Amino acid sequence: MDSPKNEEKLNRETVTVAGSVSDNNLDTVKVNGKKAKVQDGKYSKRILLDNGENEIKVVAQDAAGNKTKEKITVDVDFTAPKVENLTPEEDATLAAGESIKIEFESEPGLNATYAIHMPLTNTATNATELPMMETSEGHYVGYWTATSSVVAEGAVIEVKVEDNYGNKTRKQATGKLWINAEK
Repeated sequence: MDSPKNEEKLNRETVTVAGSVSDNNLDTVKVNGKKAKVQDGKYSKRILLDNGENEIKVVAQDAAGNKTKEKITVDVDFTAPKVENLTPEEDATLAAGESIKIEFESEPGLNATYAIHMPLTNTATNATELPMMETSEGHYVGYWTATSSVVAEGAVIEVKVEDNYGNKTRKQATGKLWINAEK
């Protein structure tokens, strides 16, 4: 079995199980009891997965009834993390040198970042998203400090979280930023 790999973390509801098989008298290859397509010594079968651990079993059988088996387990999570209690909830006015605290609750162990999007553009003030720290279990915090070179009326704060399976969630704070500008 070439794919998926044993103990792989997946974030989708289906996977194509693929590998190679060689037997001059090959009769069938079954993946979890369903017949796989075999061509030029390669087999493949798309299967459905459930959230959680999934066992994948491949059985190759020749015309004489001899069987070869291979079994792996994959871990599946196709549920995106939730972002709750995102702040700031109110608009804020910042002058150069002043900072805003951005925080939210979610599941622990996520990769969390934020970006500040300027009004009327799709660009963020920074080329990359800025990291947030998990300060306690499931509580994430980041700070952004206004510089004198940035002027914006209604900049949007957007956070992004990603779990170990690659599931992502983005959410914008309801509070907007007025940076070096009057509201």
